[in-house]
Amino acid sequence: MSDQTNLTNFSGDKKAWPVYITIGNLPSARRNSPGSMAVLLLALLPIPPKLSKSSKADQRQRKINADTLQDVFELIFAPLQDVAHTGIAIDCADGKVRQCFPILSAWIADHMENVALHGLKTNACPKCEVPTHELGTNARSHRTRDYARYQRYKPENQNSGSESDDDHIMCDNLGIGQNIFHRLDRVSASDLYKPDMLHTIYLGLFKHMMDWIEGFLKKHGRLQAFDDVWKALPPYPGFLVPKKAYREVTQWQGKEMRNLGRCILGVLAVALRQPGGAQVIPFKRALGCVRALVDFNMMAQYRSHTSDTIAYMEDYLDQFHKLKDIFLEFRVTKRTQDKVDKQRKEIRRQRALVIERVAPSLRRRMRDDNRQEENDLCLDLVRGESHFNFIKMHLLSHFCDHIRQFGNIPMYSTEIGELAHKTQIKDGWRQSNKNDAARQIVHSYGRQHAIRMRLLNLESLKCRDADLSGDVLHHLDRTASTVTAAAPVVRRRVLKGRREDVSNVVDFSRISGVSLEIIYRELIRYSRHNLPAAHRLPEDHAMLRSLPVELLTQLEIPVLAFQEADVYEIHRARSTGDLHFRNQGSRNDWVWVQAGTEEMYGALRGRLPAKLVALLKIRDYRSDDTVRRVAGVQMLTPVNSGRLSDQHGLVTVQMREDARGFTIVDIGTILGLAHLIQEEDRRWLINSRIDLRTFNEVY
Repeated sequence: MSDQTNLTNFSGDKKAWPVYITIGNLPSARRNSPGSMAVLLLALLPIPPKLSKSSKADQRQRKINADTLQDVFELIFAPLQDVAHTGIAIDCADGKVRQCFPILSAWIADHMENVALHGLKTNACPKCEVPTHELGTNARSHRTRDYARYQRYKPENQNSGSESDDDHIMCDNLGIGQNIFHRLDRVSASDLYKPDMLHTIYLGLFKHMMDWIEGFLKKHGRLQAFDDVWKALPPYPGFLVPKKAYREVTQWQGKEMRNLGRCILGVLAVALRQPGGAQVIPFKRALGCVRALVDFNMMAQYRSHTSDTIAYMEDYLDQFHKLKDIFLEFRVTKRTQDKVDKQRKEIRRQRALVIERVAPSLRRRMRDDNRQEENDLCLDLVRGESHFNFIKMHLLSHFCDHIRQFGNIPMYSTEIGELAHKTQIKDGWRQSNKNDAARQIVHSYGRQHAIRMRLLNLESLKCRDADLSGDVLHHLDRTASTVTAAAPVVRRRVLKGRREDVSNVVDFSRISGVSLEIIYRELIRYSRHNLPAAHRLPEDHAMLRSLPVELLTQLEIPVLAFQEADVYEIHRARSTGDLHFRNQGSRNDWVWVQAGTEEMYGALRGRLPAKLVALLKIRDYRSDDTVRRVAGVQMLTPVNSGRLSDQHGLVTVQMREDARGFTIVDIGTILGLAHLIQEEDRRWLINSRIDLRTFNEVY
């Protein structure tokens, strides 16, 4: 993998162009872990000089850059050429020596890096020979690139007149220089390209989509409503709650755009609620387009696929391309905008001559009519000139084929390189004296890597009860937190944060504002439905009042990670009551409660969202001091029997109308945190795109 990166932030223009190497048969979770030492710095490529303003000098310098890059990579790849055929004996971790045949199988890079290494123009696809005018379509039948064949068609011979139409399209996409991979044995250069979610979706399509959405909302007067919903989003594990309106943020990074993809559908659905008569169809198409792209992105993150999930992805992509024309008028280039401005000036000049001859009483009416006609003409010009033919729109069409061939997409993430930049390049740059920094960076990381590998080997020997000195064991104990894996997650629910101002039911009623009658009723109902007859709570109010009660503020819930068998995430549900949380307002989270069987509540499959009101421990001294761990919640009820909306594909819930606004449940029925977006008073949308598990379960 390779990726240029800046070494300085505020002064100078120092850059580095590192090449990293890793082993393909490592588990992706291990390879993508920053501390696993699975990604190694292989080389630092020469940074090409800045281009001059002269077109001839610019062309000459580009040719020099391409030839230099070709020579450098021939030097880097030379060791692979021999061992690809003869093999090499490698010591394996199990103590055996095996004959291995290292072959370059993937090159992880962003699009600009790929076209530079493959010798293509910036709007060309590294995978197939798609024409430029078809980049905005969902056609998947284009011929795969054959880089060996390209060597017969040099860019300087494109105008010889002997090429066929296919060869002409092929040569139009060729840049200066050759593909650096085409001479490698047992390597298909077109298969080295891997889809890149970070730059294609998060920093690509999502950024473009937000520009379209912003223009769409501004046109329909819904921009302020969007900002209000955006700033009111609730917290969720791994989700960064926005503190500013979207249009107030000037620069968005990859993790922030990934964050956006988890909530944009729900926010837009709330902002576009209650459309006017002429807005119904545009709003429905806009929501359908955004929904299709978000769902495609969600399913592209799966680590294992079936034929059904791939078919879903293809359907989502087809739906996105079918509906994307609703945003066409907001895909205005600078050239198109100049044409619109010229047309508008010419129309106004001609109308001014006509209006001078009209009576003053009719001029205002004519101006209004002319303004509407002028806007319609400009809109027709925009729609005629605008298009979606940019490369990142086309790259989505290769995702499904890649999954069929290689399994999944997150395995080949460019985020690995972004993490490696910090530890392997930028830290070494800061520690250097900035003179001949490349050598110092390589030497600095080489020493760190050697020490790290030594510690990992010693830790492995320690686990095998090898005879190690006391000094080594003492050092390993001190560095265990940075070398060994994290401790396994405790797979049980844990209550934390005891409050000192509650000791019985009466205190809890005073703190929470829930009447004693309701608390007694719910405790008795909980006891009858959840506890065996011999261990139920007393039903006498006086005895219930005498039971010791603890009020807590946090519940840790282990949630099995999506598509994992033994990896758990911890959801920390907070219920602070009237107390402030981290110098802000009180926090009472939304949680999922198992309230019925899978056949109930439609797409929710037996689960209901609820607001966490209180976390309690009730000690029953009559039954061997048994502790009942319960939670007080405000249950919501699904609208339309829990069916998904036809427009945005989300489930709507609302407050219950009956008297049971406060319910006591066992904490074992709390499955994890939920993410709800308020639509109106006492009514919410369930954000089922907040994570992969919720997306897979609520459909």
